[in-house]
Amino acid sequence: MTFPSLKNSRTQWGWLAQLLHWLVFILIIGAWFAVEQRELYPKGSVERGEWMALHKALGLTVFFLFWARLGWRLSGPVPAAVVTNVWQHRMAVVVHWALYAVMLLMPLSGLLLSQFGGRPVSWFGVFEIPVLVAENKELAGNIKDMHTDVWWPLLLVLVALHAVAALWHQWVVKDGTLRRMLPW
Repeated sequence: MTFPSLKNSRTQWGWLAQLLHWLVFILIIGAWFAVEQRELYPKGSVERGEWMALHKALGLTVFFLFWARLGWRLSGPVPAAVVTNVWQHRMAVVVHWALYAVMLLMPLSGLLLSQFGGRPVSWFGVFEIPVLVAENKELAGNIKDMHTDVWWPLLLVLVALHAVAALWHQWVVKDGTLRRMLPW
């Protein structure tokens, strides 16, 4: 077993790309879990507020890591695409860039929702993004609808397509695509 280098190569994702990939995945699951846990408590309760604060902090972390991921992706080589046929390659490119878009739009819409809802966003109590815009509950409601009814389901579909394709490459095509993103 060889541990990958920091940098990407033409055949393998580097350990930083792998770390960012799996960390963002875990943070998204954590943000989902936190917002689901919030529903177990009555509106206005301390516990509900704490779960929501955790949801926002995790989402804000995804937002910050999105920029690190994008910068790293654009700054150096990436493993060559494994092309089984043209339509699958095009679909993979679309799904990957759509995932990047949703990784930006999901936390950005959450941040804007809080802003227009008149609520600051704290990053684990370390710092706070204050409200910088005039409160607009109607706009906040529209943004919430996009956040929960458009970006979230789209993220689920894209992640499912991504995972199914990775498993298909691993178990059907047997071309090592999945191993390029695994640290072991």
